[in-house]
Amino acid sequence: MSVLLIESGREQPDPFAMALSAGHVVNVERHAPAEIAIHRGLGGTSRWWGGRCVPLDDVDFAGRPDLGCPGWPVSHDEIAAWYEAAAAFFGIGPARFTAPAGCWAEFGDTRCDQLERWTQENDVGRRHRLQLSNSHLIRVLLGATVTELHVSEDDQKVTALTVADARSRVRIEPPRVALACGGLETTRLLLQAQQRRPRLFGGPDGPLGQGYMGHISGKIADIVLADPASANIHDFFLDQGVFARRRLTLTTEAQTRERLLNIAFWADNPPFHLAGHGNGVLSMAWLALAIPWIGRRLVAEAVRISHVGPRPYRWARHIWNLARAPLRTLRQIGAILHARLLAAPRKPGFLVRSRDGRYALHYLAEQAPHDQSRVTLSTRKDAIGLPFLDVDLRYSDIDAQSVLRAHELLDDSLRRAGLGRLDFHEAPEARIAAILRQAKDGFHQIGTTRMALRPQDGVVDSDCRVHGIENLYVASSSVFPRSSQANPTFPAVALALRLATHLADRVQRLSSQRDSGAMP
Repeated sequence: MSVLLIESGREQPDPFAMALSAGHVVNVERHAPAEIAIHRGLGGTSRWWGGRCVPLDDVDFAGRPDLGCPGWPVSHDEIAAWYEAAAAFFGIGPARFTAPAGCWAEFGDTRCDQLERWTQENDVGRRHRLQLSNSHLIRVLLGATVTELHVSEDDQKVTALTVADARSRVRIEPPRVALACGGLETTRLLLQAQQRRPRLFGGPDGPLGQGYMGHISGKIADIVLADPASANIHDFFLDQGVFARRRLTLTTEAQTRERLLNIAFWADNPPFHLAGHGNGVLSMAWLALAIPWIGRRLVAEAVRISHVGPRPYRWARHIWNLARAPLRTLRQIGAILHARLLAAPRKPGFLVRSRDGRYALHYLAEQAPHDQSRVTLSTRKDAIGLPFLDVDLRYSDIDAQSVLRAHELLDDSLRRAGLGRLDFHEAPEARIAAILRQAKDGFHQIGTTRMALRPQDGVVDSDCRVHGIENLYVASSSVFPRSSQANPTFPAVALALRLATHLADRVQRLSSQRDSGAMP
């Protein structure tokens, strides 16, 4: 198949293209600003992605009416069939996402055999640039933004696209269109088409833009290991040439029995910005990140901001942490920098070892969808005339209660197995409020074009084709009906590869029918 890849940005940072998303209105207490959550350019927002690859779970595909979660209209097996191809796309070795963990493998309601794998090249534009430039079938058009989908009078086909830059606009007429613009920008284009043709996508009160989800994430407890040496289980390790790390998760039986959303945990360093940790390495890392021109060379801006934390900054306290044992700190920092920047493969992170086995416990949990969490078109427009978005990401008590109960089950499992315990940061009556204070996303853009069997329930069908429009498809995490415990990038690529094969098979089938005279 011949493909025209239309990309709004360019290979290098493009201020004009980036400004086309910067005007989205968000509540910064709950949602990351668009200028650090959306990147236009070859490779898209993968330029700012950490590189973590995680599959979905079987439990994600079942409907949970008790939690307001719809199921997928396809089975996990249909998506998992593409995990090996997605692993090759990212260069993470085999799609092996479980590994033995001895006595930690499964205990009580908890598992520790599930893996995340990390790509060495997070920028997929750079990773696949040579293939794109050498292809005779793929033409890449940079610096061009799709501003309108033209739909036929009967609302059943996209007849053309308007493509624009700062100076001009043209009309093109592709036979098939796949929108792969990220969750919010894909939804934006469809909302703009609906504004012109209100009957599309279930109408103004239909599912388009509703049920916006990300994840609920943060730290409300420390994990204290009974055997400090067992920290090795929870650190990064090499697996067939790439780094992996185990995630603590709840069994399917526990999630079903307790009516919980999916969740993952991992042992982590204390927040860098809390100087009370007294650790010179963490304070050194904080000092580097707090100086913007240094920090931006080390990590993506969103990661830098999360580690630097809120003002006022405790510069003197961090410097004191460093000064207490400068030589030891510098040796440790040198080893970390070598592993992170110079070694091959590069280590994606570090875990500062604790003599008493105490670590912060990070959680990443599923968010339940609800209709009040949504995106809509604004009356304001960008420089080429496309309306900005008003983004209203909302979390609920269901999200927070599920997170808290999951922590309680993990604590109980650790204690019963003699592996450790959790020490909560807050008193019991303050924990729900603490979880909701931490609730913020905007990087994982899920659910606004969700997949469903019926058009009244979702925007795309099980083939990622927009309901009612024969030649329009969506390749995005926005089609996920549930957000899972998994970071969405890896399964989104698996789903896109599945869609690519569906399109190729469809084109081949239609071509064969024409050649045989079976159709006009």
